Amino acid sequence: MSRTSTDARRWSDARFRRALAFTIATLGGLCLVFLGLGYFQGPKLSSAQLDTAGVRLFVNQPIAQVSPEQVTIEPTTPFTVTNGDGLVALQFKQSLLYGTDYRVRIDGVANATGGPASSIEYRFTTTSPQLYFLDRGEPEDSIVRTGLSGASREIVYSGRHIQDFAAIDRNTLAVVTLTDENTSSLDLVSLRDGVSEKLLLPDVGSIAKLDVSTPGSVLGFTLSSAKAGVGQLNSRTLYTVDLDAGRAVQPVLDLDGEPMRVLGWQFVPGSSLIAALNLDRSVLVVDPASGTATPLGQLQELHRVSPDGTIITGSDPFGPVAVTIANGEQTRLKASPLDGRTPFLGETEVLPNGDRIANAVLPNATNTQYASLLLYDDGTTSRVLYRTIDDAGSIQDFSVSPNSQYVAIETVPNSAASVSDGYFYDARSTSTTTVIVDVATGSIVRSFEGFDLAW
Repeated sequence: MSRTSTDARRWSDARFRRALAFTIATLGGLCLVFLGLGYFQGPKLSSAQLDTAGVRLFVNQPIAQVSPEQVTIEPTTPFTVTNGDGLVALQFKQSLLYGTDYRVRIDGVANATGGPASSIEYRFTTTSPQLYFLDRGEPEDSIVRTGLSGASREIVYSGRHIQDFAAIDRNTLAVVTLTDENTSSLDLVSLRDGVSEKLLLPDVGSIAKLDVSTPGSVLGFTLSSAKAGVGQLNSRTLYTVDLDAGRAVQPVLDLDGEPMRVLGWQFVPGSSLIAALNLDRSVLVVDPASGTATPLGQLQELHRVSPDGTIITGSDPFGPVAVTIANGEQTRLKASPLDGRTPFLGETEVLPNGDRIANAVLPNATNTQYASLLLYDDGTTSRVLYRTIDDAGSIQDFSVSPNSQYVAIETVPNSAASVSDGYFYDARSTSTTTVIVDVATGSIVRSFEGFDLAW
């Protein structure tokens, strides 16, 4: 009995070992087959990660170096390429278009150790921004959320005497309200639940030139005391609030270490750095976090900072000037001809490609009438992005989208019939209309009553 049992157990163990060996051999063979198929078929795309600055493509095996010549992006977009092991990283040199289908294709992708090459492809669609604007009316003013297309209109906040606002992110607004004493209050408003948080200001007075950094973590504004005259505490004094660090309102310091009083200022896009023009007419780039201020020469007026954060525009007694932030170099801005005539330039913004968008007036052939225009100037010729019907209106302001694809234009359609809304600060015409224009084509994509568009 025991011998028979032992023999059976030995036979069973041998059968198990043979089955295990067969299974291992089979799996090993399958692995070799799959490896061989992967090798002979070439690398394949396994996943991708997309952000506003670029795209990372992950390949299923280590690959040889990819050169820019192997990469095609449609629509055409300048880029740089790096890769290592099974990763190809494309960095975009300029912002992508809104609401656009993109196709990335890389040809000749080969295994790092050889084998046949293959092509990998990735497609994605960019989003369109949510827009916010201020619509003043009775009995309350409204901050409205909308889009680039369609006619959507969602009131996200309303109240009496809204002077100004800034969209900090998708869920938070900074709202400046005029009190009955014609002073300003500043609130942070949650769009999730409507809860408001009032910021404690260092003085009772009026707020102006509200702005928020991109990304929206630092809020800035100027403050002037309600009580003017001898001993006035604030007069166009520049303050910031780092919302990531709390709610403390801090003065921005000038070169002499004192709170800075400004004639104009703006956050440098993509950072919390500040471009400012102080009362001495000095152009400064200030880091409010460290307190350092870098002088870049002098101007009479500060106009704009380019969307890529490299160029400040303004004017001196002789006309518009561009200042390079990196080195302070100043370049005279001259208008290119439009229909054989030379426009007079007003506020000008330099785009990342070096072209310009400018508020301008154009005299007629006899210099007896002037048309208010928004122009696109490529350095050789100018073309009209917008002008009012029958030249009856005026262009008050403009705002270029962060990717330079669109420009929002604040216009009064009929200057002769314009009526002020009577606000003590930041008064506007009751007929102010915002028109959004496609920069490439000059076509109007949206228009609505309201102003202070936030991209």
